[in-house]
Amino acid sequence: MKMWIAGTALALTFGMSSLALAACSPEEAQAKALEFSQVLQTKAQKDPNGYAQVMQELQPELTQLQQKQDIDALCAFYDKAIAKLK
Repeated sequence: MKMWIAGTALALTFGMSSLALAACSPEEAQAKALEFSQVLQTKAQKDPNGYAQVMQELQPELTQLQQKQDIDALCAFYDKAIAKLK
């Protein structure tokens, strides 16, 4: 599941690369997606129960973002998710 989430995060970032005028640039979103993926993997290895709990909270929002084309919301999600996972 963690690989699916990481893959989804990267796909969202690449899919939104056409929104170059957003306050959060596609490059920033891509960097945040990479950091999110790395933090996910670390959390899953060190604290599988904590990882599962946080992902349960984040999954509905991630699903909503998959349906939108809002790079600013995606960047905000990554910031919030990374903070929760650390």
